[in-house]
Amino acid sequence: MPELPEVQTIVDALKKTIVGKKIKLVKIDSSRVFSQNTIFLKKGLKRQKITDIKRRGKFIIINFSQGQSLLIHLGMTGGIFYSRKNHLPEKHDHLIMEFADGTQICYHDPRKFGKVKRLDSSKIDKISEIAKLGPEVFEISPREFVEILKKRKGRIKTALLNQRVLAGLGNIYSDEALFDAKIHPLTKADKLKEKRLLKLHRSIQKILKKAIKAGGSSMNDYLKIDGEKGLFQFQHRVYRREGKPCKRCRTKIKRIRISQRSSFFCPRCQKLITPP
Repeated sequence: MPELPEVQTIVDALKKTIVGKKIKLVKIDSSRVFSQNTIFLKKGLKRQKITDIKRRGKFIIINFSQGQSLLIHLGMTGGIFYSRKNHLPEKHDHLIMEFADGTQICYHDPRKFGKVKRLDSSKIDKISEIAKLGPEVFEISPREFVEILKKRKGRIKTALLNQRVLAGLGNIYSDEALFDAKIHPLTKADKLKEKRLLKLHRSIQKILKKAIKAGGSSMNDYLKIDGEKGLFQFQHRVYRREGKPCKRCRTKIKRIRISQRSSFFCPRCQKLITPP
């Protein structure tokens, strides 16, 4: 599932390519990614101009000139692709927006776990999907970060994956940040000292910035809007490296299950101080 760096990479690229363009044609199929009537969707998008594109957690928000917005969650296999001209629709292209200059973007999702919804821009922050999100990891202060996690009784990895606690962080980057901060994923969040939580705050932001710079991690289906792969998977130090030597101490990386997700860590660099 695309996480914050992958979504931010898409948002940044779309800002450079389609902001200011006017929609000429909209094509929508009857996929389950749409919870609304397709006629309603088409009517609200055609002839509108794209004014801005934002990210909130793992959501993409496309704003239009007439006070409408498109809320997109990529699910597990969703992607947004930009083409200059003459793109022929492919299987699993569920939404295509063609612009007046002949360029277009399409939402592509083989497994159809993503979501696309049109709504009034003024209501974005009030809908349940957005309202329940915690603070953004790049906006939360070190002090706020410590105070929030000190109140969590469960495991630190579970807290980091909870979108109500922090918005946008997922399995890949929580593992990488915990390794960078030398914290075992099973450590109880409220048992971590302030100094270690401050280090984790710095590690999260550092890892995410590096991942965005590299265009995200293309582990399975994720591709950038030009169809190219991200490159941060080559910088992973623990994620999906079970049995391989730690890049810091050469101990074999281990994998355990936490909250139904695989978690990767170094048992030497990330010692469990408190019992799970």
